[in-house]
Amino acid sequence: MSHLRFDPLSGEWVTVSPRRLGRPVTASAEGCPFCPGGEGSEAPDPDWDVAVFDNRFPSYGGPGEPLPGLGPGYAAAPAGGRAEIVLYSPRHDVHLPDLPEGKVRLLVEVWRHRTEVLEADPAVACVFVFENRGRDAGQTIGHPHGQIYGYPLVPPRLARELERLREHRLRHGACLVCAIRAHEAGGPRQVDREGGWLAFVPFAPRFPSEVHLVPERHVGELAGLGDEEVADLARLLQRTVRRYDGLYGAPMPYVMAVYQRPRPAAPEGLWHLRVAFHPFLRAPGRLKYLAGSESAAGAFLLDASPEDMAQALRAVRL
Repeated sequence: MSHLRFDPLSGEWVTVSPRRLGRPVTASAEGCPFCPGGEGSEAPDPDWDVAVFDNRFPSYGGPGEPLPGLGPGYAAAPAGGRAEIVLYSPRHDVHLPDLPEGKVRLLVEVWRHRTEVLEADPAVACVFVFENRGRDAGQTIGHPHGQIYGYPLVPPRLARELERLREHRLRHGACLVCAIRAHEAGGPRQVDREGGWLAFVPFAPRFPSEVHLVPERHVGELAGLGDEEVADLARLLQRTVRRYDGLYGAPMPYVMAVYQRPRPAAPEGLWHLRVAFHPFLRAPGRLKYLAGSESAAGAFLLDASPEDMAQALRAVRL
């Protein structure tokens, strides 16, 4: 079963989940566990638009087991929480940019609904929606899908950002993300906008063409979005992926993540929702590998300026 181990040097928790080794790996529709009707399929019957179900090889969930012989500063805990699969379509060959606009809106509505459900679970400290697109971004099954984790703790990056938001609020009495969004609107790093949503390359990204989607209204989570905000986000999400695919003339491998309020660690009103794309191509056919500086030291290096990448993304013909 999954469990958590505490690293006394970094002060971070690491999840150990041996059962993930058994998960299938396939790019084709043949033998795909997410295609309806196939042998061993996990998907429901094909009469659906978006499907959600528990991950059969979850990273989180279950009671866990005690670990004997802990050393100095060591700690362990059960890796409770939840892990869900979200299928975008019954078809194996239809990805997010290919879906009808209404289907993308439905997908965001599903994210919003599942956030509400999982946040009601006392074992969940943070709901994290994400998609690994492409083998180079860690996608193990080629069927278009994403995942939703109900973390039993606040992940390290969100915990660090939470502290930065607290510090800015104490010093300036305002939201740091609101200030960043206002500064980027109409500037050289803006890529697109839809309704109250702004898409821009951040000032200090970790990936060359990284893009953040941020709502103008100060809202902390998907569950707080109104219907029109959901529709605007769906349109902007789809256009952003189309820009990525047009940037180098090939499907962009990426990790898309929804950073929303980690409850109960973040009090009401402190967190500002955003969606971030972490793309893995730095040039046509050239992957952005996490090399020694990034993987071992956590110091990211960029091959192109954020301003140049924003200009290139804006120039893509949709």
